[in-house]
Amino acid sequence: MNYFIVFAGKGGTGKSTLAALTVRYLSENKAHSVLVVDADPNFCLPELLGVRVNETLASIRDHAMQNKPEGISLDEWLEIQINRIMAESQGFDLLVMGRPEGSGCYCAVNNILRRILQEISEQYRYIVVDNEAGMEHISRGIVNKIDFLFIVSSPSKTSMQAATRINNLVNEVGIMPKNKALIINQAFNEVEEDELTKQFGKIRYVFFDENLRKLSERGESIFSLSHTSETLKNFYAILEDAIG
Repeated sequence: MNYFIVFAGKGGTGKSTLAALTVRYLSENKAHSVLVVDADPNFCLPELLGVRVNETLASIRDHAMQNKPEGISLDEWLEIQINRIMAESQGFDLLVMGRPEGSGCYCAVNNILRRILQEISEQYRYIVVDNEAGMEHISRGIVNKIDFLFIVSSPSKTSMQAATRINNLVNEVGIMPKNKALIINQAFNEVEEDELTKQFGKIRYVFFDENLRKLSERGESIFSLSHTSETLKNFYAILEDAIG
């Protein structure tokens, strides 16, 4: 049995940082079967995880038809290409989805990719997905289940409103998460938000951390963050409670 841990939120909330911290948490707890999927078009998980990525799923999809050799099916060719671009690191594998498609029709290719990705995910115990705010990959069925959904917001009113819209979109898509939480990231204090509490239940807080800000400015990976970091300690406690 595998578990999908999905992050969503508008840009600038730090959701990719929390997704990267989840990968670090799983790695440190010897969860050796971890697939990381960066499904945000503005992907930054490779840098946060200290992994170099040269190609994305979008780039191989764009050239799938032109470069396919004779005598091999499109299904087989795409599976070979996905395995080729999979970045392997210590404790996890990383796959970057890339930008949304352009003006061409990718329906047939997307259907094949959806099936292949679902088959690949069955080989892993944990799948950590950094999604975009529009939840495109979930609405298209590329992510077909969610065990833990973390909707990430900053303390600003507009960011919290965006979190509410994402939550409504998840409900409209019809893939109901087994567990869901709103995380107010980069917080300085807890806030009273009755409407958010009605939607999400208990609100989780990850407090601002100067050390994390400096690490980000230096462009270092999340594995360089000290265990004394307030963000790390806050979020590890949330993960321990959610995932165990």
